[in-house]
Amino acid sequence: MTVKNDIVLWDNGREKLCLLTVPNEHQYKYIEGVSCITFGISYENMNFKGCDTFTLFDHFYSNIVNEIESTYTSLNGSFRIYDVGADTDGYIEFVMKNGKLSVKGQLGSSFSSHSLMFEFEADQTLIGTLLQEITF
Repeated sequence: MTVKNDIVLWDNGREKLCLLTVPNEHQYKYIEGVSCITFGISYENMNFKGCDTFTLFDHFYSNIVNEIESTYTSLNGSFRIYDVGADTDGYIEFVMKNGKLSVKGQLGSSFSSHSLMFEFEADQTLIGTLLQEITF
């Protein structure tokens, strides 16, 4: 399973964060018969662009959706999305304090020849869009 459509989560004219669909043939199947969701995340600014693919198993997916909902409704909290496999140490972390959102992450593996670390500030609309797109 993957997200329904590519969607821009944040674009302030300088930085852009997107949620991407992943074709079935590119979805990694960690454990046969265990449900999971696979999606891509891309980040770009005026100088750099990177993307990574994340797969979340059912139990982790349910927990992350609850954390996103809690953060979104209270305008305070944090959550971290990371791939559950050993093939990447990429992540994206969201920390919200009083409606101000800090996003930082790493796309691609630190042990590979290409990875991108980034950090930017946004508002709660980013989390609302993310929640809407990954909730089925």
